Amino acid sequence: MTTTTSYELQPLTTLTSQAQQELAKWQEDRKRWEETLPVMGLLSQFLDLTPFLTENAVSASTDGRNLYFCPAFSATLDDKERIFLQAHLIWHCVAGHLTAPLVASPHRWHLACDHEVNSMLLKLGISLPSRALLFPTYFGRSAIEVYQWLSGHPRPQDETSLDVHPAALWAHNSSHMPDLGLIGLWRRRAHLAAQEAPAIPSMVAEFCLAR
Repeated sequence: MTTTTSYELQPLTTLTSQAQQELAKWQEDRKRWEETLPVMGLLSQFLDLTPFLTENAVSASTDGRNLYFCPAFSATLDDKERIFLQAHLIWHCVAGHLTAPLVASPHRWHLACDHEVNSMLLKLGISLPSRALLFPTYFGRSAIEVYQWLSGHPRPQDETSLDVHPAALWAHNSSHMPDLGLIGLWRRRAHLAAQEAPAIPSMVAEFCLAR
């Protein structure tokens, strides 16, 4: 994960012109999903798009209720990267990544979660930008399997992520900590998404049912 030790996300009470422009892009991506990938249109409605101010190097994250993004960072993304990032954060919620086990390396766990989510996005037909993390030899493997495999990585610190892991938010700010009700709610939403089969690949449907 990022080396930042604190994540102070300050939602914008008054949107700047840049925040308005970037928010419109994220909203338009959701509308497009409703027509092209209904399961993403369904899942996206459960997170409120929330532009924020930060003094730290925070790009985007989610606490299971809000999808936080920094307008200045968003403005640096092309369409492919922005669409991917929103889908990626939504699927962190679907995958159950709002919490994290007590692991020796939070950074390796973040990488493993990113790989798990990105495998699902690829199966859904969502394009992965060049900066998206994926370990092809472990495509489709669970986060815990990838985490264990990464213990043999010679330089895991060289691997980076576009987002901040959800658990990193509440690890530094308890206001973002998910309650059991929210975790259970996302489990039910994952099962709801599985009902989109055969419109979604069987691998994705099975993943959702296993949450």
